[in-house]
Amino acid sequence: MRNHIYIFTLLSFFACKTETEKIESRAKSKVNVSENFSYEEELNKRKENTTKDSVLLNDIQFINDSILKGKFKLDISKYSDESSKNKCYLIRLNKNIFNEFYNEGFEYIGDLNGDGKEDYVFVLPALNYCEEGDSYYFTNNNIPRILTDSNCCHPNNIINIGDIDEDGNMEIAEYYSSCASRYKAITIYSLKNSKWNEIKSFSFVLNDKYSIEKDFKKLFRKTSKNQLKYYEINDVDIKNELVASWKKIKI
Repeated sequence: MRNHIYIFTLLSFFACKTETEKIESRAKSKVNVSENFSYEEELNKRKENTTKDSVLLNDIQFINDSILKGKFKLDISKYSDESSKNKCYLIRLNKNIFNEFYNEGFEYIGDLNGDGKEDYVFVLPALNYCEEGDSYYFTNNNIPRILTDSNCCHPNNIINIGDIDEDGNMEIAEYYSSCASRYKAITIYSLKNSKWNEIKSFSFVLNDKYSIEKDFKKLFRKTSKNQLKYYEINDVDIKNELVASWKKIKI
């Protein structure tokens, strides 16, 4: 996924400080896995070794209290079950590191699945060592998370772009960043049968004219049912002018 975007990121030789600190903190929290222990035994050992200043990243109570402030109750049991099934050992993280990089709270995103309830998005780090990066979670447990391989995810990187296909579910766009490179990506998703389907991923190069924080919704235009125009910014030339164009896709 997004292979055509990743070519650009090879131009960046150093990860940003934030990403490096997060990766290093995970490495320090890792416990060596003994082949003499079953998954359950290893999990219990990690729980026993979890001190007051650290947390296993499947600790729902901690997440509900720290990020969701008791207003929502996250259920990640299905993701924990996947970890167990695939023998993916849980990550333990220092609480200060968690609060510094992940405690951004939750961001209102509208009613995504048409059930009449307000939905919010928030970010959690990888739950286990089989996952490569952060994930976007939603306060409605019926809406699946979105996995990434980035350590630079933020709640406001997910934008509701409206019900393009008019099926009652909102389409969303994710602003994807590898942290260091000025070459970013925007990926459009559609919610179908309780699964996020990736529709299109396209380039967004950092520039002086458009910023993600202020101008995100200016990059999309619904033209008719199932039809969407998006503004792809491929580069900035030597005159500081955008190499960009409007393109069409069908949802």
